[in-house]
Order: sequence, then structure tokens, then C-alpha cells
Amino acid sequence: MLKTPRLATTQDTDAIISLRLESEEWLHAAGVDQWHDTQRGIGNIRDGIASGTTWIVDDPEGGAAGTLTLNGADPDFWKPDEGNGALFLYKFMIHKRWRGTGLGDELLDWACARAEEVGRWWLRLDCWRTNTALQRYYMHRGFDHVRTVVVDGRGSGALFERATHIRTAAKHRWMARHP
Repeated sequence: MLKTPRLATTQDTDAIISLRLESEEWLHAAGVDQWHDTQRGIGNIRDGIASGTTWIVDDPEGGAAGTLTLNGADPDFWKPDEGNGALFLYKFMIHKRWRGTGLGDELLDWACARAEEVGRWWLRLDCWRTNTALQRYYMHRGFDHVRTVVVDGRGSGALFERATHIRTAAKHRWMARHP
């Protein structure tokens, strides 16, 4: 059984970077035009770990089963008042061995619970504008499309939100429940 997410530490850096590289390879092999700037992605991972905003689910066999970052609004996409009452999801990745198991649904529910714990009403995210499969994934998990924005030099910009009280995972079977 997987454990509840824990804050990532510098000792987790290599495992999360490895997950990022594996995710990039998987996206590109699937023909998804996303995550081309590996060094920027690695920098974002290091920043999230250093700032205490990146969480990891340990794989019992070693490495990361999944990871996500919960932080403030990206001002390129969200209006200043949209940061109020919201926590923002970034760098949400599931290891290929755990895709399709329900772990992603569990982590989204956990992120909503975490946002509720810190007094937020919304879990918001931006995802790649051209990745319609990912957009459908979020919509099937209770997220509503807010709008799509185009920012020069950024491929992301499809904005979604979900009320933090919503839970969509069919069963809590992959992680111990968050206390």
C-alpha cells in the first residue's frame, strides 16, 4: 500500500527529476506537444522542493510513485483576485507503473483535502493548451474549465478549477487516508 503524500526533501530530488524525465519521454512518445524545456522543469522541481511546496508519494520499490506541487497562482495565467481562496496544482506526475491504478484520482482528492485544511475553497491548475486528453482527464474528475489564455513563450494556459469539497476517487485503496 502506498503512503499518504509527504513533503519532498532534497533527498527526493533525483527521484522526482527521474519521474519528470520519464514523463517527458512518455508524453513525446505519445505525440503530445508538451514539456520541451527539460532544464526549466528540473529547475522548477528544485525550487518546489526548496520552498516546501512539493509533495511525494514513495513507491514501495523505491523512487517516486507520484508527485505534485501545491503553491500560489501563476501570475501569467491567473488574475490577482483569483489567487484568493485557492491553492494551485503544479507538476502533477504519476510514475508509469502506477498510471491507471486510481492513484491520480486519490492524489487529486488529497490535494483538495489539503487545500481545505489551509482554508481554501478551490484547487486550480493550468495545463497545456493543446493537450486535450489531459483537459478531459481533469474535467472527468470534477474540474471546470475557467478559460484558456495565450501567453507568449508558454504552452500552458488552459485553466481549470475544482471546489475543494469535491471527491471523485472511486475507492480509497492506494493510499492511507490523509488524517
